[in-house]
Amino acid sequence: MTEISAEKLTDLDELYEGNPTYSWGTLVEELRKIRRILETGELVQIAGGPTLHSVLDFHTWAYSRYKLLEEGWDSWIGNDD
Repeated sequence: MTEISAEKLTDLDELYEGNPTYSWGTLVEELRKIRRILETGELVQIAGGPTLHSVLDFHTWAYSRYKLLEEGWDSWIGNDD
């Protein structure tokens, strides 16, 4: 099981709160890393939050936490272009 620490989660949240032009691309790349871990079949424990068992769990968590990414960033977490 991979654990996403509270510190890492804070870093991700700060990227989300930052300037979309400069920080959202980095955030999307970091979120893709989490998704890719799940694609290997490994579980991901989010500090203070859920244990993600599947890519569907990941998308549910990510979409609820980082709502504006889907609308505001051309290359979202489900797209590996």
